[in-house]
Amino acid sequence: MQNLIELRHVLHAHPELSGREAVTNRILNEWVKHTFPDQHIEKIGGYGLAAIYKGAKAGKRILIRGDIDALHIPEPNDIPYRSQNHGVSHKCGHDGHATILCGLAQWLGEQRPDQGEVVLLFQPAEETGQGAQAIMDDPQFAQIKPDVAYGLHNLPGFEKGQIIVREGCFSAASFGMKMTFDGRTAHASQPETGRNPSELLAQLVHHLEKKREQLKTVKPLTTFVITHAILGEETFGVAPGHAEIWLTLRSFDDRNLELMSTEIIEFCRAKAKDYLFDFNFSMHEAFAATNNDPNCVKTIEKAAKNLELKLQHLGEPFRWSEDFGRFGSVCPIGFFGLGSGLEQPALHNPEFDFTDDILEAGMGMFWEIIRIELEGNGQKL
Repeated sequence: MQNLIELRHVLHAHPELSGREAVTNRILNEWVKHTFPDQHIEKIGGYGLAAIYKGAKAGKRILIRGDIDALHIPEPNDIPYRSQNHGVSHKCGHDGHATILCGLAQWLGEQRPDQGEVVLLFQPAEETGQGAQAIMDDPQFAQIKPDVAYGLHNLPGFEKGQIIVREGCFSAASFGMKMTFDGRTAHASQPETGRNPSELLAQLVHHLEKKREQLKTVKPLTTFVITHAILGEETFGVAPGHAEIWLTLRSFDDRNLELMSTEIIEFCRAKAKDYLFDFNFSMHEAFAATNNDPNCVKTIEKAAKNLELKLQHLGEPFRWSEDFGRFGSVCPIGFFGLGSGLEQPALHNPEFDFTDDILEAGMGMFWEIIRIELEGNGQKL
């Protein structure tokens, strides 16, 4: 395990933002190359990579995904392997997730399945919700399109090595929405010659906050938050003619998310028309709900039981979003949490650092999942 811990520390020291994972890609490709996969796709969906390990006979294709991107958060931790990229750090543990897949690559390099294929997919741009779709849009995806896919996320606040799972929705769908309102700017001494959106902006913010309060009673969770608002420019000499409202919308149900966004858009469009303002909107960082297939959940449960790991079933989904859910549009998926410590700082906390102690549990879970999936088809690992 020591070589894997050292690899994780190298990845931690060289974090890169979504879509810019060039050095990370190079480090991982070098590692994977030495496990002699049957097929090695060095770039897919940007800086993603895939390693394919094939059995002697054709069979089920199982995809195991790990994410590789980092966050725009400074590294305050005084550790030997602290981030060398100013303002960027692995505060979600993707360095650990990628390392778990590298450990699997070692094992698969030494022992192939009798039948079928195992695809290890190192996915970029998870944090922006763009990586999974970019993978699926890449023509090379046909070479790795799975029959079933699994992923995990480390979870602070749970015992180390504990497995957390839920049938159906595991984590929420979400996306960002930017709405713009354009009138006409004017000189600050003659505001009557322009069309100032300040009153419209105030009304909309008030209405949206009331709407958000009303949504607290809606089940399953369906809500939004105003994350940013803009009125005019940073100047004293111009009466504004432009305003923006940025929202993050979130739901445990994809359909409810669509209905809520449509209602907000149509209300804002109508109010803009009443005030004679041009209205536009755009969507950003869209995540599908991560909906676990019942059979995949059974496989996760069986793997945890076989490894004698503590298992917890969630009462309701996590509110955060996970780009892995997008793969649910092409195959059944199974996603689970891996406890990283009761006292571990929260994800995206500047003091967070992935717990090396759980690397082996993550590798063991995926290995057992692969074994169970293959045995279910009369195959062996």
